[in-house]
Amino acid sequence: MTGYYAKFVLRNGDLMNNFYMRTLKRFLLLWLSTTLALWIVDGLFDGLVFHTSESLLLSGLVLALANLTLKPLLVLITLPLTLLSFGLALPIINGLVLLGVAKLVPGFEISGFWMGVVCALAVSMVSALIGMATGQSRLRGQVQVGRFRGDVYGSWGARDQNRPSDPNVIDGEVREKPTSGGSNKPPDSHRLDR
Repeated sequence: MTGYYAKFVLRNGDLMNNFYMRTLKRFLLLWLSTTLALWIVDGLFDGLVFHTSESLLLSGLVLALANLTLKPLLVLITLPLTLLSFGLALPIINGLVLLGVAKLVPGFEISGFWMGVVCALAVSMVSALIGMATGQSRLRGQVQVGRFRGDVYGSWGARDQNRPSDPNVIDGEVREKPTSGGSNKPPDSHRLDR
């Protein structure tokens, strides 16, 4: 029994080491993708300036840490304001976090508040694209293909009752173009025999 228990502890330790390595790898990818996004946005806007490459790397690290720790707390604190503004407070929170990083890191400057908000939006979009390209984040969706259960002549108002009720499922219908006569009716069977 002791040998079995020792094997279990060793395997459990391997699992923990594997967990820490995966977490470290994900954080390093997040740091690099955030730094790359900052570098791309620096090339796009004149209001965002890095004086040295060290300030760029340090800004990427601080922004990644702020996005993991500080930003969720700010979003939670400002949740009523975010709900009242229909989500328009979130870009301002992103801009404030980016301005805070600019204040902390020497050699990183943003020309103003609104430039910080615009640059934060651009960093978010570029980071999302980089995350999808590297596999950090995935675009989730589902497409279901099925037959239309309307009548023969195409009363498209009837809805399929077996459609999924999941709000994450994108559901659509494909309709045929009307024939030249303007009707969706199928052609007569005696015309097909000729």
